[in-house]
Amino acid sequence: MDRAVSAREGLAVAALVAGLMLAAGALLPPLAIADNLVEDFAISRIVPPRPQQAGIAVIGVTEDDLAALPYRAPLDRAMLAKLVEVLRAKGVRAIGLDILVDQPTEPAKDALLRAVLTGAGAPVVQLSAGRETPMTEQQRRFHDAFLVGLRTGHGALARERLDGVIRRHFPWLDGLPSLPAALAEAVGVPIPHQPFTIAWSRPLPAVPVYSAAAVPLLPRAWLDGKIVLVGLEVPDIDRHRTPLTLGGAAMAGVEIQAQVLAQLLEGRNAPLAGPWVRAGAVVIAALAGAGLAIAGLSTLWLVGLAGLGELVLWLGAAGLAASGGLVLSPLAPGLSWLAALGTASALASVRERRARASLMQLFASHLSAPVAAEVWRLRHTFLRGGRPQPRRLMATVMFSDIESFTPVSERLTPERLVDWLEAYLEAMTEVVTDHGGLVLRFIGDGILAAFGAPIPRDDPAAIDADAVQAVNAALAMRPALDRLNQRFAAEDLPPVKIRIGMVTGPMVGCSVGARRHLEYTLLGDVVNTAARLEGLARTVEPAPGSPCRVVVAQSTWERVAGTVEGRPIGPVALKGKEQTVMAYQIIC
Repeated sequence: MDRAVSAREGLAVAALVAGLMLAAGALLPPLAIADNLVEDFAISRIVPPRPQQAGIAVIGVTEDDLAALPYRAPLDRAMLAKLVEVLRAKGVRAIGLDILVDQPTEPAKDALLRAVLTGAGAPVVQLSAGRETPMTEQQRRFHDAFLVGLRTGHGALARERLDGVIRRHFPWLDGLPSLPAALAEAVGVPIPHQPFTIAWSRPLPAVPVYSAAAVPLLPRAWLDGKIVLVGLEVPDIDRHRTPLTLGGAAMAGVEIQAQVLAQLLEGRNAPLAGPWVRAGAVVIAALAGAGLAIAGLSTLWLVGLAGLGELVLWLGAAGLAASGGLVLSPLAPGLSWLAALGTASALASVRERRARASLMQLFASHLSAPVAAEVWRLRHTFLRGGRPQPRRLMATVMFSDIESFTPVSERLTPERLVDWLEAYLEAMTEVVTDHGGLVLRFIGDGILAAFGAPIPRDDPAAIDADAVQAVNAALAMRPALDRLNQRFAAEDLPPVKIRIGMVTGPMVGCSVGARRHLEYTLLGDVVNTAARLEGLARTVEPAPGSPCRVVVAQSTWERVAGTVEGRPIGPVALKGKEQTVMAYQIIC
């Protein structure tokens, strides 16, 4: 992986991913539902259990209690009145009736219940139906008249719009306190004015629950000084989904009210992370993902660290919840982490492919695979601004040319001439690249190649090896030309004979031209000397039957002497050079 994404670009990726993730959480219901489910699981399975709230008790009217009454609904008012009296006698602190009175029963029993509720003793808070509760006009009139003079509290349970689970509580609704809020207020506990997240307690039940029929038999100490909530504990009636019922039976409404009352009495807040913490976790995860992507690691490392990071997020969230800390779903941060890592990695990969394509385009197809791999491996020191930076080199330059090219070009048709020349250039390019050379350009029928470029050589042994490779490439051109000439003879094309000039020395490797048309080139006297030696080669006799003549400067001969057969030509004066050059012929 190329570190092609800058820190600024990484920040941009992180900001984009974090923004999209936060928007998705607000706009995409499936993501919000999934987040809620993860947090519900933590609340119901991971958050440490709490002891039962000792100051609250629930009196449940069960199926057995209903079976003993003359009718199931509406609930027998005399039974309720008797239950309130018994509870007061046992010294309860306050009573909350989570039972709606919305229609008349027997007049005497209705009157008895009102008398008991307004009588002396522990205060009673009667459930009141909010304006959104569906009722007939007759029910509403009876309900409102019955509640006149009573302490009341609404029993609205706020279901989430997306999944119907109860997670929040409204202590005030249309100017009326909720049932648990009114009970807390009745015992002198201040109640909040804003909705809040319910701090659920497990295991269930969170408070002691007793059957209504068993109340007269309970020891006074079990109820003395407690706030008591009375409600239905009947399957399929007043049952609701909460985080604690994930995968299980729904919770009775009266037990939900008891959970809220316990939270108000204890002054607890839900351990759920707030919106700023959630947003911060998403942003940090995105920054971490983008930062990892621009660290220059391999794809295998990135995949492994991506999975490890995701595991750490989930285990960290679970550990935080298990220790009694914040409950935070790692789903959104985990997606943010992966999305930022993937996006920045993809951007880096695109940049890498573009950089590689640009580099390879610069050298076309005239770079051997090992040299290309080395260029790419050293690209951070080799490139500057997307192009090779000028570097001083000690390399061997080869310049070759076809003998009698002009007469041949005049005899052949343009199409056959091009086919003949392309076949030759392709064969010679293959020889050069097979020997680690770089074909810089074609100059008509001439080939300019270098051995030891574009990567600088600091080791003298490597410079010598480049010279040996260059000479070996020249020698390898003879059998390649023999094969090519056999083919040309079969196609009635003229044979190819070439001259080669070669010199080893210092030069500067760089790219020149416009950004849309760059060309890698070598600058220095060495390049000109190689061209002059190629011209000198026309003055020497080739080996018998050989299609090539090779002349090298002393700087190259000294590095290959003893490995190839050759002979001295002598000091020669080359055009444009003040001093003579010692030249040698390589027997090819």
